[in-house]
Amino acid sequence: MIDLKTAGLPHEIKICGGLFQIHTDFRFFLRLQDILANDDKNIKKFDFMYCGKIPPNRLEGIRALIEFMNPPHLLPRKTGEDSGERVIDFNEDADLIYSAFMDQYKINLTTARLHWFEFMALLGGLHDTELNNVISYRLYKSDGRNDNYSKRMEKLREAWRLPDPADNAPDEALEEFTKKLRG
Repeated sequence: MIDLKTAGLPHEIKICGGLFQIHTDFRFFLRLQDILANDDKNIKKFDFMYCGKIPPNRLEGIRALIEFMNPPHLLPRKTGEDSGERVIDFNEDADLIYSAFMDQYKINLTTARLHWFEFMALLGGLHDTELNNVISYRLYKSDGRNDNYSKRMEKLREAWRLPDPADNAPDEALEEFTKKLRG
């Protein structure tokens, strides 16, 4: 999370009492998310995130990277209505994300150098873009009416629905990796 009281953004994480420099460009974190979601969980695959020195406890390093990638936010508060459904996928929605950044901020994401925190703050600040429309389709909940608007929104919701990872066979490597993370 960005702290406006300090100059600059963090570029290191604390692991077992030591500080380790990491790559903070958003592309590194997009790749990290892909590895966490898709690849076998070979613990050495995460070494690309470090600038030089790699922590001796790689598992703690992965925990710290995930914590850095997902800093706690007080707002918005949890209301108990979260369905847990994914509404954005950085791979599937890459063109929409690129277009939204170009349109709203005049930032070319293929050449820009953005810290992960900057990227996420700008992503969260997008409004009135096609990406926002697609996210609203994915979030649409029918109220049971059978009018034209509801039918149209249901079609758009289905057309833009992201594939559910649960539709695939269970990933044993992911389950084993998750167990290791939890201790």
